[in-house]
Amino acid sequence: MAEQLTVASAILTLLGRHGVRRAFGIPGVHNLAYWDADGANLPRIIGVRHEQAAGYAADGLHRATGELGIALLTSGPGVANVVTAFGEAHVSGSPVLLLASEVNHALRSPGGPRGILHEMADQGGLIEAFGAPARRARTRQEAMASVVLALRDAWGPPPLGSYVGIPTDVLGEPWTAAIPHIPRLPSAPVDAHDVTAVAEVIRACHRPVIWAGGGVVTAGAEDLLRTLAHRLGAPVITSYAGRGLLAGDPLLVDAPVHEPEVSALLEDADLLLVLGSSFDGMNTKNWRLPLPSTRVAITLGSLITETIHWDHLIHGDLASALPVLSDSLDEVGVGARTPWIDVQGMRTSILSRLASDSRTAVAVEFVEQVDRAWPQDGAVVCDMAVAGYWYGGYSSQPRPRRLQYPVGWGTLGYALPAAIGPASVGIPTLAVCGDGGPMFALGELATYAQESLPITLLIVDDGGYGMLRFDQQVFGHPERGVDLVTPEWSALGAAFGIAVEHVADVTGIAPALSRAQEANLRGEPRMIIWRQRLHPPRTTSPRWFEE
Repeated sequence: MAEQLTVASAILTLLGRHGVRRAFGIPGVHNLAYWDADGANLPRIIGVRHEQAAGYAADGLHRATGELGIALLTSGPGVANVVTAFGEAHVSGSPVLLLASEVNHALRSPGGPRGILHEMADQGGLIEAFGAPARRARTRQEAMASVVLALRDAWGPPPLGSYVGIPTDVLGEPWTAAIPHIPRLPSAPVDAHDVTAVAEVIRACHRPVIWAGGGVVTAGAEDLLRTLAHRLGAPVITSYAGRGLLAGDPLLVDAPVHEPEVSALLEDADLLLVLGSSFDGMNTKNWRLPLPSTRVAITLGSLITETIHWDHLIHGDLASALPVLSDSLDEVGVGARTPWIDVQGMRTSILSRLASDSRTAVAVEFVEQVDRAWPQDGAVVCDMAVAGYWYGGYSSQPRPRRLQYPVGWGTLGYALPAAIGPASVGIPTLAVCGDGGPMFALGELATYAQESLPITLLIVDDGGYGMLRFDQQVFGHPERGVDLVTPEWSALGAAFGIAVEHVADVTGIAPALSRAQEANLRGEPRMIIWRQRLHPPRTTSPRWFEE
């Protein structure tokens, strides 16, 4: 006789049938029904040590694979703990679904909180503060319907994370109905007249530049982007989320827009065509980059409307919009053009200049060491640290989804827990951190060890918050609060059974990474420590407007 499903196990069954392989969370008194679930093809729950890590791991899994990230949370403090991680995911466009218990519905008072353990007046309001949906189920039928709607939100377009809160007594109720099948809805068609207007603008301009963002990756539109760029002879700049697009293509500007050579290219263009990007402040020096006078964009989401003036702005899915644009270009007579500028040597020239600068030479070598040693099929997760800024902006990415860089909300402490996501499905994962960020989540080293995760944690230890120390130096402020006591890393690793290697010189990083990768393939996490103070790159705001 088949075991009776509960609401919790029915929800996990639904998720498993729709491609969810992993969920991340911590069992609590109010959400144990998820851990009681048993059956074939259910998502495997990875137990973490803090709910914030559950959110980051879910985000990291999505960024690396495109899969939906799931965090299972208990009520009250569990939901409050995940808010920072959800904020990073939401601003960066990662559809993370928070499945939270709420306190026993039968015990609640209609007049407001009455002192039940973990009770809040409105848990979902924490998530609604980001503009994300929050659904509050009170019956088993509402619980399943809420998860169905949350899945449709997550599939987009655009992909959108959300919150579903279900009372603990409802989670444990029996589920006797069928598990619903959710068909994928087609994308809404773009307005052909709007696309024709964009094609007319392109026809009138002769020095276009394309700005490609993470929306190109999400839409699976890399080949469409390549075809369009070569048709227009347009160099392609990518946002951080777009890193890895057009790898090796002669039209790719494989360097940050913050460097003067790339900024000059952008200023010399007569058309900016933004595809799949919110055109956010960190990518654009808070919209103070020199831009062409004519600007058009095709993207999803509403953030872009608050950035700069657009001559034409089309809200649409690129997988649908770019073929329509190609037809419209045919109609207005835009054929194949030769590139208006040669960008093939630009990356080499920029890195050579930086390597000849005594302030940045070691950082450039650091980037090259990691590029040389870490496998292309692996993931690299950067923290908000000077080493992460260098690798996030200046590495050469061989494919989309390899690099994760939490610049959406800028959450320090991202990399160590987010690495759990891709590693949980077997992807060798490198976490690039300073010494400050890991302190937010040292407990997750226990998760590394218990799950035998293929993670290498590379810590560039500069004795504190190196970026903030630099900020204080630039602004002439006293250096206060930025020098930190850091652990004895070898002893810390040994406490969790994780081997630690100290690297004395930058040239030792690639060999150390190769040794760590061999251990990762055996299911053994590793730590590498390099004590070094790096000068921040131009992608950091204190250096944006240097002469």
